Amino acid sequence: MSDPEARDLAAGEYVLGTLDRDQCAEFEALLAVSSDLQRSVDAWREHLQLLNQQLEAVSPPSRLWADIASRLGLRTGLIHRLGFWRAFSGFATAAALALATIALAPREPPMMPGEYVFVINQPSGQPGWILNATLDGKMMVQAVAPGPMPSGKGGELWMMENGTPISLGMLPIHGQATMQLPAKMLGLMKTADFAVSMEPSAGAPGGKPSGPVIDEGKLVQIRNSTVSL
Repeated sequence: MSDPEARDLAAGEYVLGTLDRDQCAEFEALLAVSSDLQRSVDAWREHLQLLNQQLEAVSPPSRLWADIASRLGLRTGLIHRLGFWRAFSGFATAAALALATIALAPREPPMMPGEYVFVINQPSGQPGWILNATLDGKMMVQAVAPGPMPSGKGGELWMMENGTPISLGMLPIHGQATMQLPAKMLGLMKTADFAVSMEPSAGAPGGKPSGPVIDEGKLVQIRNSTVSL
């Protein structure tokens, strides 16, 4: 996802609905915070809609309606009643239009779980992880493109408590991980500094940061009772 061409192709697959559940979750995590990716998704939707408008209508095989009626368990005589097929055709048309409206209408970026976000960038500036936090201190970290690290190393998340770094755990290399802030630190969550450093995969020795800092920042509010981004 750090390559622009790969991100654009992923946007096309997302619009077509060919991503699997894990890929879709990873894509939507980045989509929620990337305006470039949102524009790419909108462009794919517009492009595919133009292609759809160029397709000619195709009449179904004459046997199709009878097969549908058979699978639905309808009486044989019912399929010959003009009123039934008019009603069925009207229902199918309305359903198709509703589905098309839902699929093609501009959508807001997917809402991520939680009220706060911290996008953890690699030194290159590309998102490595996306951290979402709820008001009760539950955090979900989604690996986006962590990038290569030396063998036996990983990213460890820290939160500053009155000037002292407190480890919240190791960040995932793939997929997601959840963390929970201690109750005593909930009051500091909105204003505290967070940082990620490169540490041994088992955690920093002695519970103190020892490796280079990958990124640092604060939680950013992404929604409240009146605003969503």
